[in-house]
Amino acid sequence: MWRALKVELEYFLPWLLGGLGIAAGISVMMHVLKWLVDDGEGVPGFLTNMFLFIGGMVVAFIAQSYRSEERRSRLLLAGPLTPRQLAGVLVLLPACLVGIGVLLTALKIGVESLLTGTFDLADMRMTASFAGEFWAYAQVGPLTQESSAARRQGRGRAAAFGWAVFVIVILVLAASMLFRGSVQGNLGPLMAAVAAMAVAAALYEGRTDFTR
Repeated sequence: MWRALKVELEYFLPWLLGGLGIAAGISVMMHVLKWLVDDGEGVPGFLTNMFLFIGGMVVAFIAQSYRSEERRSRLLLAGPLTPRQLAGVLVLLPACLVGIGVLLTALKIGVESLLTGTFDLADMRMTASFAGEFWAYAQVGPLTQESSAARRQGRGRAAAFGWAVFVIVILVLAASMLFRGSVQGNLGPLMAAVAAMAVAAALYEGRTDFTR
């Protein structure tokens, strides 16, 4: 499974580099804007931290679309992989793509702190909340895909369960927005993302057709 995940990450590396490059450019532009117009109440510090993991999330959706169009599950099934292992690849790929953006964001914050000699804990908490939210958004993609696949394959109970979890995840994410920067604001998206991953993996493993 881990080798297949590595292959998938390598395959989507050009998209990831492009997405992160655009995100880095926007982040630099926001820093310049903040430097030019910041009067103490200008651009919030956490706003310049968001774009790298947003880029990872966007690439996660692109990867999901390409994997479906190119029947990559069928390709991977040609090797010694089980449906459970393929389910692991399905849900870990978005986590890895967003996680790379999060790691780069942490590196960016560290370099900025060393250069400026300041570290804003409130901005860090807000950045963590947004990172959790965008990770959860990325994991909602596979959940909706597998809920739709279950309905298409006539697995009514599985489809109903998947869509019910989808609704719960969206409600949790909406509620978490009210508590950004707090413990609740960080735990809500984390639980939503993990639940979406677990249910999407279970639905995928229960597929009767792996060609789409």
